[in-house]
Amino acid sequence: MNHHNTSYQNKRMQEITIGIMIPTSGILPMGKQFDKAFKKAIKLELSNTDCELEIITEMIGQGNPVMIEKSLDKFFGYHDANLVTGLFTNHAMGSFVDKFEKRKVPLIINNLGEHLIPSKGYNSQVLINSTHLWQHCWAMGQYAAQNLGKKGLILSSMFDAGYAFLNCIQLGLYSEDENFDHDLRLLPLPEPGKLSQVKEAFDNIDMSEYDFVFPLFCGEEATIFLEEFHSRELMSKTKLIGLPYLLELKEKDLSGLELISTAHENQPKGDLLWKGIFETMGKNCGHAVGRVIAKNLENIDAEELIKEMLAIDGGKEYDSTKIPCLKEKIRLVRHKVKAGNQVVSEDIISVDADLKNDEKIRQSRDAISSSWMNSYLAV
Repeated sequence: MNHHNTSYQNKRMQEITIGIMIPTSGILPMGKQFDKAFKKAIKLELSNTDCELEIITEMIGQGNPVMIEKSLDKFFGYHDANLVTGLFTNHAMGSFVDKFEKRKVPLIINNLGEHLIPSKGYNSQVLINSTHLWQHCWAMGQYAAQNLGKKGLILSSMFDAGYAFLNCIQLGLYSEDENFDHDLRLLPLPEPGKLSQVKEAFDNIDMSEYDFVFPLFCGEEATIFLEEFHSRELMSKTKLIGLPYLLELKEKDLSGLELISTAHENQPKGDLLWKGIFETMGKNCGHAVGRVIAKNLENIDAEELIKEMLAIDGGKEYDSTKIPCLKEKIRLVRHKVKAGNQVVSEDIISVDADLKNDEKIRQSRDAISSSWMNSYLAV
């Protein structure tokens, strides 16, 4: 009996509990990709230690704050978690960040960068591991205004418009010319379970009047947009620029289409369409957390986590008190669709999109936004 107790106490000393929150998505198995990659990476780092690792994964719907709160109550009130991570927006987590400071428990937020964070930042327990798509949008806007003509169209579904993308594209255009001529068209919100009326938009808007079109769509709506754009042979009349998630190619042969998009400076050549991004996030997070635990089996230190994240990918600011953003240049990439929907990609230029001290971005950070809580693509 006694012997049992001592071994139990030893085990208790090295128990680490991690809570993971992941959303469901009809577009991409993003949660599963993150969860699997995180677990694999952390187990690898801890394979030679005597750490008892417990990982609890909670589903949070599409990133709903009510479900996030329930999960956090379990992680803190029942499991006594040493760290929380997963996929969710800054917007959905904003009202919970103080809990982590109070408990001195680190939180690693992972997302595509669909929202900015307030200019006062969060706190020293909160890390943000993001691809900062908002910054990519700004870079594309600036590039379009400098290189693609005098008049642009931004066309978006209500879903894609509920993020910082639109605002940042416009700020990018204005950074080149504060009166840059462009039209902004939002498709009405569809009925629940239905898609936006993407096809109809082509009857209402003459896209050939514009030098470039910035379509903000993802998933099925992106496919419909591309197929319609292609069938009306608009490729010869106007240029397409947009997020990599616009290139949703299905059965229909769309050879001849071209899209100008972006990539990170150190993005793997094989993933210029960002398909493996959630896996990479999970993997980097898992390695960083595992290395910090391996150094000190009893507690997970936020400062050490930042150091490890920087060692894995030094192109970003992770510290939420210093305003997370990309510190590296952003690559502009041209994707050409060839026969059989093979995509061939080439780099155009790398641009410096350092917006740390940009006044308009600072104002955007602190503007009241009534935008979506769910992670981008979690629909």
